[in-house]
Amino acid sequence: MKMDRRIHQLLRILERESELYRSMVAVIDKESNAAVRSDLNALSKSEAEKENMLVKIRQIEEERIRLVREIAETLGYPPRGFTITMIAQLVGEPFTGRLSQAGTNLLTVLNTVKDANHRNKQLFEHSLELLRGSFNLLNELTGSDMVYYRTGNMQRTYQTGKCVNGEI
Repeated sequence: MKMDRRIHQLLRILERESELYRSMVAVIDKESNAAVRSDLNALSKSEAEKENMLVKIRQIEEERIRLVREIAETLGYPPRGFTITMIAQLVGEPFTGRLSQAGTNLLTVLNTVKDANHRNKQLFEHSLELLRGSFNLLNELTGSDMVYYRTGNMQRTYQTGKCVNGEI
C-alpha cells in the first residue's frame, strides 16, 4: 500500500513538472517576441518570470529525485540510474501505462523547451552580431586622424568623422 501512495505521488510530481515546463515554453516565447520588438521592459519581465519558473522547477525536480530514490530503495535497486521507465516496468499495472505516459509527456515537453531555448539563442546571437557590426561601422566613421611627425612617429589627434564629429 505504501508503494501505491509513492507511485501516485510520483505521477502527480511528473504532471506538475510537465506543467511547469509547458509554462516555461510560454515564457520563452514571450521573451522571443519581446526581443524581436526590442521591448526591454518585456524582456526584463520575461527574465524574472524565467527565474521564478526555474526555482519552481528545481524544487519539483528535487522532490522527484527524492521520491525516485525512496522507490528504488524500497524495490531493492540502486537509486543511481533508476528511471521512470524502470519503475513502470517493475511496479506493474495499473501504474505501468500511466508512468510510461507521464515519462513520455515530460520528455516531449523537455524537448520543446530545448528547441525554444535554441531558437532564442540563435536570435540573440544574430542580434548581437548586428549590434557589433553597427558599433564597428560607427567606430570607423569616427576614427582618429593620424598625424605623421618628422621622427616617423604617428600620433592620434582628436576624433573627427566622415559623417559624425566626435566633439559634438
